[in-house]
Amino acid sequence: MSQNQNILKEVKPKLLALVDELVARGAERSAVIYMIEQESAQLRDGLDNRSDHQVEEPSNDWPAAGRSQ
Repeated sequence: MSQNQNILKEVKPKLLALVDELVARGAERSAVIYMIEQESAQLRDGLDNRSDHQVEEPSNDWPAAGRSQ
């Protein structure tokens, strides 16, 4: 099994732990699950809408960048 698959197996237990934690603090289970669904959809849509799916490199426009040494 690949490293990625092993890491992805952690998603479900972590989500269950999050739901349990928030329910223990007083949230309704169905509301927590609904919010996870909503936030997941927004996260997916945000990533799908990025043109390059890459982290942008910082610009090299600091004051000394153009000077020769």
